[in-house]
Amino acid sequence: MLLMMGLVRRCHHRKLHDWRRGEAMRRRLWLSLIASLIVQGAMSQAADGSAALREKAVEENLHYLAVIKGRPDPGMSLPDQMSRLHVPGVSIAVIHDKRIDWSKGYGMTRLGGPAVSASTLFSAASMSKPVTAMAVLRLVQEGKIDLDVDVNTYLKSWKIPANEYTKNHPVTVRELLSHTSGIGTHNGMIYDPGKGVPSMLEILDGRPPAATPPVRVESEPGTKYAYANGGYLILELLITELTGKPFAEAMKELVLAPIGMNQSTFEAQLSPAKAKTAATAYEENGTTGYTPAHIVEPNAAAGGLWTTATDYAKFVIELQKEYTGESHRVLNQKIARMMVKAGMGPSESIRWGMGVRVGGTPPQIYFEHGGSAVYQCDMVGYPSGDGVVVLTNGGGGGQLSDQLVRSVAQAYGWPDFQPVEHTVVPVDPSKFGRYVGTYDFIKVTQDGNHLMAEIPLGSKAQELFPESDTQYFLRDAPTRVIFDVNSAGRVTGLVFITTYVHWYREKNP
Repeated sequence: MLLMMGLVRRCHHRKLHDWRRGEAMRRRLWLSLIASLIVQGAMSQAADGSAALREKAVEENLHYLAVIKGRPDPGMSLPDQMSRLHVPGVSIAVIHDKRIDWSKGYGMTRLGGPAVSASTLFSAASMSKPVTAMAVLRLVQEGKIDLDVDVNTYLKSWKIPANEYTKNHPVTVRELLSHTSGIGTHNGMIYDPGKGVPSMLEILDGRPPAATPPVRVESEPGTKYAYANGGYLILELLITELTGKPFAEAMKELVLAPIGMNQSTFEAQLSPAKAKTAATAYEENGTTGYTPAHIVEPNAAAGGLWTTATDYAKFVIELQKEYTGESHRVLNQKIARMMVKAGMGPSESIRWGMGVRVGGTPPQIYFEHGGSAVYQCDMVGYPSGDGVVVLTNGGGGGQLSDQLVRSVAQAYGWPDFQPVEHTVVPVDPSKFGRYVGTYDFIKVTQDGNHLMAEIPLGSKAQELFPESDTQYFLRDAPTRVIFDVNSAGRVTGLVFITTYVHWYREKNP
C-alpha cells in the first residue's frame, strides 16, 4: 500500500521520504528533464490560430493563488513550474464552447522515459467519483434505483450495519452520492498487488489485508457534509450487484463506451498493455516513483479510473451538453441538472451536488473535482461551455494543477479561479520564535527572517506570509493560520482555516 487519500485536498496525509536524500541525483535528473522537456501531441481545433494564442497564454502565465499587493506578479512558465515543483509529466485538455480547444502533453511519463502524449494514461484518483455518480444516476434514470430509499434495500452480500445514527434515518443513495450519508471519512488507500489487495467486502468491514477502518455510519445521515470514500465503495457494490457484472465492465457499458472514453478503464489492476502506456507516479520529491503495475485502488468507484486528459474532457463535455439538453448519451437533462445541483458542503462557497463540487454564481455555475493519490489532478466544467482537465504524475502536481486552472481561467475570461490579492505587513522576525512548535499535524519553524510551516507534518515547508502579527497565509493554497496568544503573550494554539475546514489545534508542550 502506498498512501491514503486525504479529506482536505492538497493536504496529503502520507509519510514523505527524506527531502535531502539523494539531492545530487535529483539535481542531475531534473537538469536532464529540463533539457529534454518537449511539448507533445498538439491537437488544436481552431483553424484561425486563436486556440494557439490561448494555449501560449496558458503556458506562460501561471500564478500563485495569492497575489501580494505592491509586488510585481509577471506570471510563471509551465516548464519552470514543472521543474520547481518536481512534476515529471502533465497532460492538459482545455474545453471551449463544449469542444476540446487544444490538448497537449508535457514532460515525461517517467524520469528518463518517453514523453507524455495524448494517449498517456494517468490515474484520475478522486476524479473517478463524478464518473461513478453518472453511472448510478443512469440506473436511477432507468428506474432501477430510487435515490431516496434505504440503500440496504438493494444490497445483497453486505449491508450497512444499523446503529444509533441510522435508527430513525437509514442511508440513501442520494446521501452516498453527495457525501451526506454520515459515513466516516476513511477508506481511500492504494495497494501494491505484490503485498496483497483486499476485496470489497474486506474493505467494507475493515478486515486484513485492508488497512483502513470499517465503513460505518458515524453521524446521522442527511444532517451534514463529510467527504467519504467509503460511501463510494458502497456505490461500487450497488452497481456490481444491480448489473450482475464486474465494476469495470459495468462502468464501461454505463458511461465510458457511450461517451467514447475508449482509452479509459476502471480495471482494478491495469493490464500489461495498458500499464505500458501509463505514467509512473512520483512523490513530492519527484524521484521516489511507483510504476502503474504496483498501484491498485480496490475502491475503484472512489479512485480507480485510469484515463487521458482528452478522454476525461469527453466526460466533461457530455455533462455540459446533458445539462443544457443538447445530448443524452447517458443522462437526460433533468437527471444531469440534479447531478449538478448544489446541496450541502463544508461552507457556503463550497457545496456539493451528486459526485461533483458545485460553485460559481448563476447563471455561470461550474462543476469541479480534484484528485490526490500520488497522481494529482483537477477538472472544471462550466455548463455554459468552457472547462479544463489537468492530469499530473505527482511531485507537486496538486499545486501545479491549481496554477494551470487559474491560468486557463485568466486566458479564457472565467469569472472564477482568479488569484486573490493579499496585503503583507512587516513583522519583526524576532517575534517568530514564539510561534515555532508543533500543532497536531502542523509544524511551524523559522528560517532566518521567514516563518515556515509543514502542512501536513513531514511535507516540504512553505512560507507563512503575515497579514498581522498573528494572522498568516500560504501563497499557493487557500489556507490561513491564526495564532492564539494569551494575555501573558504565550502562544497556546492556532486556528487552521481553508475553504473546507476551520480547525483549532493546541500547541504541543
